[in-house]
Amino acid sequence: MPFGQSFGTLILPLLSLLGGLLASTSSLSLPAPKLIIHSLSTNSVVLVCQASEGQHGVHFTLFQSREEVASVELESPSEDVHFTVQLKKGTEPEIFCCLYKNLQGLYSAVSPYLHIEQQRGVSPTSAIPSLPPPVLSLEPPSDKLPEPTLVLQQHTQVWNMLCTGSPAYPGAIFTLHLLDSQLPVSSHRVQATSHETTFPVPVQDTLVAFYQCQYSVLLGAKWIHSERSRPLAVSRGPPPPSTPDVPSVDWPLVLGSFSAVVLFLISVALVAVVIQKKVKAAAEEKKKRQEAKFWTEVHSKDHVVDLSVRCSSVTSQEWANGNTTSRSPLWNSLSTFTNPIH
Repeated sequence: MPFGQSFGTLILPLLSLLGGLLASTSSLSLPAPKLIIHSLSTNSVVLVCQASEGQHGVHFTLFQSREEVASVELESPSEDVHFTVQLKKGTEPEIFCCLYKNLQGLYSAVSPYLHIEQQRGVSPTSAIPSLPPPVLSLEPPSDKLPEPTLVLQQHTQVWNMLCTGSPAYPGAIFTLHLLDSQLPVSSHRVQATSHETTFPVPVQDTLVAFYQCQYSVLLGAKWIHSERSRPLAVSRGPPPPSTPDVPSVDWPLVLGSFSAVVLFLISVALVAVVIQKKVKAAAEEKKKRQEAKFWTEVHSKDHVVDLSVRCSSVTSQEWANGNTTSRSPLWNSLSTFTNPIH
């Protein structure tokens, strides 16, 4: 066994024990850092002294065996520091450790010791290189796009052809074709939120023409085309007027109208009853007033009765002739009032 390796094998446990004792006896020391190999070559090694998680240092020191070989003083606290050490061929052991001091002046415990000779056959523990950001893309479907539909649609006395694609592929390009024709008659690109469009009916020479529509979507860097819709027959001239449907009875409207009429009649009847009661009450009140006025007039008149009997001479001749007109009228016993009552 080479002397360097035997010496390293003997001193490594001693240094580990010494570091443990120093860490246990120092109650104010910071957690120990970690010493790793960033890169390793035949003549040099780059070591990284990393402070424990959440800690930062302003002064880092690297030791080889028991001797200080490098130190770095920082202007601002940092989590780690790189040390480049030249390796010398000889009997000196290649054992390293490090520690750091924070901004408050507290020192950390000694890091676990790193034996370079044991790491020569191992790939360096460099940081994992950053990978490029992922790219999200939409793979085209294995089957083609869903088939669109083409129908006639009337809007304000104008007939159009409505082509509807799949809602899963908005913002597509729609094309209108004659049957068995490769070149489109018309094409539209819809908005990013729409999946349908309308085409005006073209001017055609034939009496009947058959039309189909198709839509295309850009997926990734490739255009995907749907199947064409089923042929739609369009005749020249205005389409025949549709047969008006038999008007159906709108029962809710009928019931509502009937209810309104019933409520109106009930309201009229109630108003008539109220008016009749008021008229009757007014008539009774008028009758009572007239009766009261009558009895007031009666009681206000003089009730003195003239019971005197006038004696007049009547000749026998007058009595026989019945001529009594010249005499004063006899007192009527049935009359009780001196004045006539109006």
